[in-house]
Amino acid sequence: MKLKLVKASRGLVWVRQGLLACRQQPLGYISLLGLTSMAAMLLMLVLQEVGLALVTCLAPSVWMGFMLATRRVLTGQSITPAVMIEPFKSDAAVRKAFAQLGVLYGLCMLGALLLSGWLGPDPQALEDIKTKAQDLAEVITNPLVQESMLLDLALTLPVTLLFLHAPALILWARVPLPKALFFSAVASWRNLGAFVLFGLGWFGVLSALALVAGLIVTILPIPVLVNALTMAASMGLAAAFYGSLYFAVVDCFDPQKPAEPTEPAQSV
Repeated sequence: MKLKLVKASRGLVWVRQGLLACRQQPLGYISLLGLTSMAAMLLMLVLQEVGLALVTCLAPSVWMGFMLATRRVLTGQSITPAVMIEPFKSDAAVRKAFAQLGVLYGLCMLGALLLSGWLGPDPQALEDIKTKAQDLAEVITNPLVQESMLLDLALTLPVTLLFLHAPALILWARVPLPKALFFSAVASWRNLGAFVLFGLGWFGVLSALALVAGLIVTILPIPVLVNALTMAASMGLAAAFYGSLYFAVVDCFDPQKPAEPTEPAQSV
C-alpha cells in the first residue's frame, strides 16, 4: 500500500465518476440509500438518543457499504442490501476493528458537536427561532441558524476526513485500526485540494438542483408534484455522493490486487 498524491482537479472527477456509477444502477443505489435511511429513522424513533448514537457510530460502516456497492457496479454486478453487512461477515479481527472504528467516530463527532454548541450561538435562541418560524425556509435563512450550521460543518468535516479512508484500509488492506486512521488522516491532508474541490463540486450539483426546482415551480405551479420530483432527485444525488466515496478513497492509494477500475463503464 502506497499513498498517492493527486491533482486538485481529481475532486471534480470523483463527482463525475459517482454520477456515472449511479446512472448505471440508479434504483440499486437509491434503494440502498432508502433502506439505510429507514433503518436509521427507525433506530432514532425507537431508541431516541441511544438510536442517534448508534446511527452515528455506524456511519463508517455505511460508507463502506456504498463503496462495496460501487465496486459491484464497476464489475458488472447488481447492488444488493448484503453489502451493508459484508464488513461484519469478515474475520473476527476486521469485525472488532469496525466496531472500534464506529465507537471512535461517534465519540469524535460528539466532541465536535459539543464544542460547536459551546462556541456557537445560544441553543435557546436557536430553539426559539425554530419554534417561531413559519416555515423551513425562514429557519434556514436566519443568520444565527446559518452561523450554527457553518460551525457544525467546520468542526465535523475534519473528523469525517480523518476517518474516511479507514474502513476500506481495514477491510481491503487489512491495516490495523491505528495505522488505518493515521494513513487516512495523511491521505486526506496530502490531497486536501482534491477533497476541497470534491466538496465544492457536490455543492454545485445541489445548487443546480435547487435552481432547477425553482424554475419548475414557476413553470408548473403544482407544489405536490414539484416536491415529489425534488425529493426523488435529491435521493438520487445523495446516493451518487455516497457512491463517489469509493473513487475518492481508492484514488489516494496504489491499488493492491485485485486492481480496481477507476471509471464506470458508460451505458449506451
